[in-house]
Amino acid sequence: MAQRTVSSARSSFRIRACDNCRLRKIKCDKLVPCSSCGALGISCSSAATAPATPEPSRRTQSNEYEQRFHAIQQQLDSIQQTLQQISKTSPTPPGLTVASPAPSPTTVPPFEGKSSFHHETLIARDAALSAVGAVRNGQLHDQVSSALLSLKDSLDSQHVPPQQRQTTQERNPEPQIRETLLPVDLVVAVVKKVKAHPPFFLVNQSWKDAHQLESLCQSIYFPIETIPPGSMTLLHGLLYFIIRDYMHERDPDLARFDLASSEAFCEKNFSHGLNSYQMVVYPTLEKVQALLIGVIKAQEEFDIQRCWTYLSLAFNLCQTMGLHRSSTTKSDPFPIAETKRHTFWSLYTIDKNISLNIGVTSHFQDHDIDVDLYTPSENPQQRSWDLINLIVVEFAAIQGKVYDQLYSIGASRTTEDKRRSIIQTLSLELMAVRDKLLEIDVSKGLYADSLHGMTACADFIAYSVLTVIYRAQMRAHNAMAISSQCYQAASMALHSHLKCFTYFRDRQAHKQAEYVNWILLYPSFAPFVIVFTHAITTASATDLALLQETVRSLEMIKGISRGSMHLYTICEAFAKTAQVLVDSRQTLTGLAQHQDGSLILPPGDGPANIALPDVIWPEDLFDSHVDQVDISMFLNDFIVTNRSVMDILNSNYMNDTTN
Repeated sequence: MAQRTVSSARSSFRIRACDNCRLRKIKCDKLVPCSSCGALGISCSSAATAPATPEPSRRTQSNEYEQRFHAIQQQLDSIQQTLQQISKTSPTPPGLTVASPAPSPTTVPPFEGKSSFHHETLIARDAALSAVGAVRNGQLHDQVSSALLSLKDSLDSQHVPPQQRQTTQERNPEPQIRETLLPVDLVVAVVKKVKAHPPFFLVNQSWKDAHQLESLCQSIYFPIETIPPGSMTLLHGLLYFIIRDYMHERDPDLARFDLASSEAFCEKNFSHGLNSYQMVVYPTLEKVQALLIGVIKAQEEFDIQRCWTYLSLAFNLCQTMGLHRSSTTKSDPFPIAETKRHTFWSLYTIDKNISLNIGVTSHFQDHDIDVDLYTPSENPQQRSWDLINLIVVEFAAIQGKVYDQLYSIGASRTTEDKRRSIIQTLSLELMAVRDKLLEIDVSKGLYADSLHGMTACADFIAYSVLTVIYRAQMRAHNAMAISSQCYQAASMALHSHLKCFTYFRDRQAHKQAEYVNWILLYPSFAPFVIVFTHAITTASATDLALLQETVRSLEMIKGISRGSMHLYTICEAFAKTAQVLVDSRQTLTGLAQHQDGSLILPPGDGPANIALPDVIWPEDLFDSHVDQVDISMFLNDFIVTNRSVMDILNSNYMNDTTN
């Protein structure tokens, strides 16, 4: 009976589409009920099946359907407009919480060079694919065909796409942590301020993507798509430095917000993100940039070990992504390629500096790098900063060569003539880069006062590194400890410090911090130790006066950071020691001055030993952290074993000066 009803309904030309389908203007199959109404679970009625209804009632029902349809259409239009608005702006209610993004594996295969087994198997797989193609064309014997197909399957199994790999932690993820973001009105105000007046951090670091902060806020506050791993950490790192800069400037547009609490909030979440497990898996550009900011922050805080750890993580991610090779950026849009190049060279610069200061080999090896430098901005306000930072890359490359060619294990095996040639070459290259930096016109740059300060300090940094270069003139056959050239470079470095310090002495605390973090603590401060050693070996009053004046300058900025306090405390102890010895005309034992001014260790059968003379030390001369025994140990480490200054200053017997 049902089949006849359906059949007769289909054959009847009088059967009309049901009311719902007519209102929705879609095709109706005219069944009872029709497929569309059945799928939606609503009642299906038409003129042929519905009971007789007066015409006015049917018209009323039709009008109601049209009104409902019109209301739904308006709601859909409103939703569509809202989504479009979200993509352009970032308003959201205060106190919005978002879930931390789940791990999202990168779709880019890890970079591997031509020497890798992986690369060779890819070539073999491609050859197998070509041969299999020939197999399918019937050009090879059946046994050969079977072997090639088996080879192809075996090689394919070794190259599982990254998105299909899962570790135990990804298969059993922990519950997602809900993180409270900063209030939207604050973030919107900060983004607007960044557009109108870029903060010092972004300008100083030559941050290439000026709109990245806005993009991060949009993607995190309104995650229409999956949030890239590392983005949350990067956002908090950027906001920490940006908010700090505007707080230092006492910006009136942000005066209504509690910037101090916001800065602390970002710092806490940034640190949590950097130390999370997700930061070390599935490399993304956002993670590398977040680690770069972490490196900068650790360097500011004089936490060399943490700085080195973050550099190691960032280096591994850079290697995996191939950021050190130009081939990996060829297919990228120019802005993305520029961001990658900037991130890589910024890490490279810090890595080479820390490597030389602590006396260990750097992560980024020049012989394996061919990525281009980033392009300096055409905006005159930013261009000066970019040019200076690009020259700093050149300077860092020289620092890397100083360690590799003069202080590494391989360098210790070079001949004396070769070492002398290397020292001469590196010293000339260093001063050429210094001259190049001084030629830059910084008058048009944003934050021009800081630019002038950086160029004014070029001599201090150059002579500090030159001191380290000349210190490598130590020779085993005559046991020279400190050459006259090394001493002269050290003296010039301290005089340069005193000269450029006058530029920052009377400025605000955050401007003094710029000098401490990026100038004073940038080199190893070996010049102070060289002059100190020369003073207590020769009883030089001139050296003593230079040491004391340097300590007085450090005292004025000792409260800026942990690093400045650490440096001041040790230098003060050394200066007090020098004063007692020079005043008493007692000199250091174990060293003697040569006719050319060099300090040498006298020949002997046993190991050399340097010691302070046996004098009566004032009871209040040393504090509880550093005493004459520590200084004797320091001098033996520095002169006899050629240990780096930074490494000694962070050793067990001298690293508790600020506790």
